[in-house]
Amino acid sequence: MTDSERPNPTAPGAAGPPPVPPSPPNPPPAGGSGPPVWAYALIGVGVLMLLVNAGWIRGIDLFSILNLWPVVLLAVGADLLTKGRYRLPVVAGAVVLGAVLSFGGGLGAGGTGATEAVDHRLDGARAAAVVLRLGVGSVEVHADAPSGRLIAGTVVTARGEQLDQVAERRGDVALVELAVRQQSGTSISSNARRAWDLGLTREVPVDLRVDAGVGDVRFDLRDATLSRLDLSGGVGEIDVVLPARGGYVGRLDLGVGEADVTLPRGVEARLTISVGLGGADVEGDWLRDGREYTTPGYAQAAPEDRIELTISGGIGGVKVERD
Repeated sequence: MTDSERPNPTAPGAAGPPPVPPSPPNPPPAGGSGPPVWAYALIGVGVLMLLVNAGWIRGIDLFSILNLWPVVLLAVGADLLTKGRYRLPVVAGAVVLGAVLSFGGGLGAGGTGATEAVDHRLDGARAAAVVLRLGVGSVEVHADAPSGRLIAGTVVTARGEQLDQVAERRGDVALVELAVRQQSGTSISSNARRAWDLGLTREVPVDLRVDAGVGDVRFDLRDATLSRLDLSGGVGEIDVVLPARGGYVGRLDLGVGEADVTLPRGVEARLTISVGLGGADVEGDWLRDGREYTTPGYAQAAPEDRIELTISGGIGGVKVERD
């Protein structure tokens, strides 16, 4: 057959090439259509946290929920192995497992460790030094220890924690150190019932040093006698009422949170304030020179009737007022 005899596909009436069949539609994703289930899970967790923070739901410790991260890894691994075909049952199983661990005594409010008693005597000491290394929880310290006691009260620990108490004597000085220690092999979990409730002596001068942790801290020291105060802030609100007696130097190195410092009117004071975010609000009759504030009678007061206080650092405002 010559070229002239070959059919011309472009000629009128000539049969052209067969049509190309349309591409098959893309198969739906393995996990099904619609929003991913994990999006609903995240929304549910967010709603739960809001309800707990608002106080509408109790008995759930949000710090402890962070210890459930292995459950998340298990769920993600199961979802990958099944290629998303059973995503909803996997998510439901992870939620159930987390709830069992939280409320079944593994991580939640039922995981309280113990209530530790604190009772250390003065035994004739003429001065004292107290070191408090706080963990997580609320702290209340008052100058109301029973007669003859240097420090007394209770500390509620969480599961896996231990309160270390060290007491010794150096001449006429009684020394006590209290510190929360995480036991080896346990996870760092929180507990809403963690609390320090301590009474400090009013009978001898105390060198008080505090390393704050996570939680609100309140020191009502109006009836105490201090030789020094050194407080390093953590995360949480700090409320300090200073003694009605002077004769000491204090330092407050604030952390994250609001701080409220109250000074008695019968004591003359000099403050040096250098704070971070939030600024400082110093109320009352003060003489100001840059970052330094002094009460009108500070220069004429006897050393035992005045204090020097340095307030520094922090993310959050600080308020200083006279009682």
